[in-house]
Amino acid sequence: MIASISFSDRHSLEKERTLPVVKLTRSKNGKTGTATFIFFKPNLFKSPSAIQNLNGMYLTWGTRKIITSDIQIIFQAGKPFLLKAMLIFKNSQEWFHFLNFMTCYSEETGLLFSESTSFTL
Repeated sequence: MIASISFSDRHSLEKERTLPVVKLTRSKNGKTGTATFIFFKPNLFKSPSAIQNLNGMYLTWGTRKIITSDIQIIFQAGKPFLLKAMLIFKNSQEWFHFLNFMTCYSEETGLLFSESTSFTL
């Protein structure tokens, strides 16, 4: 199954080739959570018209789609440098669909998961 990330519903065939850093948080009861995608210099930034058509982040796999419009562009020296997108999961079904996407996406791209460690002093 093909999984991809794109940033415009009009250009959904143009998938983002830059792999994101994905940070996950989950509530104690496991039903809600967030996923923050950070793209450093995504290929989207290579075209000014693509940035103008930016209207969300679209995670697609098979016939399924997850959409968020919670996107920030960070500039460095007056040029777009980083794109940050956030998904908020309000129930366990949304969390399950996201994990399904990430499984397909990681198989296709080689994106790996590693748990963060907490340090206490």
